[in-house]
Amino acid sequence: MQGVGLLDRQQLKQLQDASINLDRDERIDIHGISIDREAPASVRAEQFLSQIKNPYAFKCGDVAVNLEFSSEGKTLEQAMTSYFLSKK
Repeated sequence: MQGVGLLDRQQLKQLQDASINLDRDERIDIHGISIDREAPASVRAEQFLSQIKNPYAFKCGDVAVNLEFSSEGKTLEQAMTSYFLSKK
């Protein structure tokens, strides 16, 4: 895993654009990802990226997952808080 490195903005944009047309069979199943939980965060990130191939398009079992982020939307923490408060 040495030398994989983190992706720059341009590489991430290319992966994001490619995720739209990625067939389910081409996606990596997140259940098959193995990360060393004792490793530093940067190493864990490299391990994840090298195994998942495209962090914007993967699968979880039989479900195809596409990730999309908005610079103007709620943070994940805000969205989760709103969700759980709505369930009270």
